[in-house]
Amino acid sequence: MSISKRHHYIPQFLIRRFADAEGMLYLYNKETGTFAKEKRSTKAVFFDMNRNTVKMGGVENDSMEKLYAVLDERFADTLKDILNNGNLSVGNVGSMLIFASTLKWRVMANDGKFDEADQRLGYEDLPITIKVSKENQVQNEEAIQNLVNSDLFRMSKRVILPFLPFYGDEGLSENKLLKAHNRSYFHNNEKVISILGDSPIIEDKNVSDHDFGNFIFPVGNHDTFICSDRGNQQVNHYAFYVNKDLAMFHQAEKYVVCSNKEHLEQIIQAYNFLAAGGNLNQITDFIFSFT
Repeated sequence: MSISKRHHYIPQFLIRRFADAEGMLYLYNKETGTFAKEKRSTKAVFFDMNRNTVKMGGVENDSMEKLYAVLDERFADTLKDILNNGNLSVGNVGSMLIFASTLKWRVMANDGKFDEADQRLGYEDLPITIKVSKENQVQNEEAIQNLVNSDLFRMSKRVILPFLPFYGDEGLSENKLLKAHNRSYFHNNEKVISILGDSPIIEDKNVSDHDFGNFIFPVGNHDTFICSDRGNQQVNHYAFYVNKDLAMFHQAEKYVVCSNKEHLEQIIQAYNFLAAGGNLNQITDFIFSFT
């Protein structure tokens, strides 16, 4: 049986929300400072061949990619329910928080951050329990250790780590979920266009693996999911939109897309102006003051 090869580290349902009416995007490469010669479809951006493929007994396995597909379907349905029906239930907002956290660990731009967390956090630090019993119902510690040391388990950490902010010393913490829920809101502005980079979660400084800090997560050209402890529950200045795109461009490792080439060119020009003046710190220092 053939397995999937083209693995999107940003799900296509999210990419489509930034595309034009024909489902196309302008692609900019930060490393070369150039645009792709032709517009790209959502299928042709933010992917890596065989990224989630592992070998089990010498046979290639894409079970992790299949798991991401299941998660993406649920996240897509949640986002649709929120934006179309205004359903900001605890469950829906909690699902979006998990989506943001999952995407943080899924993207290639954060591979270095994941490698560091993988070395620092062992099986005993994760909110999971593995049980492999022998015929006498005694735990098979050797089998568990072999599993924990496998490539599949290491890859599985990308799906496990996003749940750490929901857990406390006593396990799953309802208080942590409600706290993050109360700080979260959606903002819509049909008059703006947004860019999307290969590192799409704009986080505040000093974010812990075990808690939700402030973050800005554009989920389409006109919609943004925001988690902020400032208590405003609203965007209070037009400068937010410019700063959001500048921050998105700043933290992108390589690729940025937009449905409007002129808009992306203006963001690049503004970014280069700030860089020339040594003022790039202004982008991230002030962005959360607008939330």
